[in-house]
Amino acid sequence: GSGAATDGRGGLISITVGSGTSGTGGLFEIAAGRSWVHTGGAVRIASGEGTLTSSGMLTIRTANSGATGGVSGMLMFSSGYAKKGNSGALWLGSGHATSGRAGLISVTVGTGDTGTGGLFELKAGDSSDESGGDVRMASGRGTATSSGEFIIRSGNAGTTGESGMLMFSSGYATGGNSGALWLGSGHA
Repeated sequence: GSGAATDGRGGLISITVGSGTSGTGGLFEIAAGRSWVHTGGAVRIASGEGTLTSSGMLTIRTANSGATGGVSGMLMFSSGYAKKGNSGALWLGSGHATSGRAGLISVTVGTGDTGTGGLFELKAGDSSDESGGDVRMASGRGTATSSGEFIIRSGNAGTTGESGMLMFSSGYATGGNSGALWLGSGHA
């Protein structure tokens, strides 16, 4: 670690893997310890607290691809599989705010200039024994005023073509009723 500073910024810690001219780049790996009888070790990465102002930014990204071709590196967030029991959860969220609005969460697929646009898929898990997983999306509740809007729409069409199709449908069923589709407003 770097030492503390009273009239300046804290020291920098930089860990860098060297570059190469042939083969793949060097590996940088952080892994916690394994335990045979208890829970494995945790890995915690956190930005610094700002006692009077903002906390530090935490950036996780892959590098850009080269100029002659290739794709940028894949970024994967995943829990491990479980042999007996539930697999681990994955949480994405912004913090609470006491004198302002809560933080924004934005998930966006990048733009391209050839081919169709990138796919964004949100899917619950399958089950071979019970019902499949649910997908639940809801706008925020307004305790004193209105609740938030919930908007689902396709993008506008360009100079030619048509705007994207919007489809709401339940799946088919082979041994029972297919799922219902409900559209309604809340009670007043």
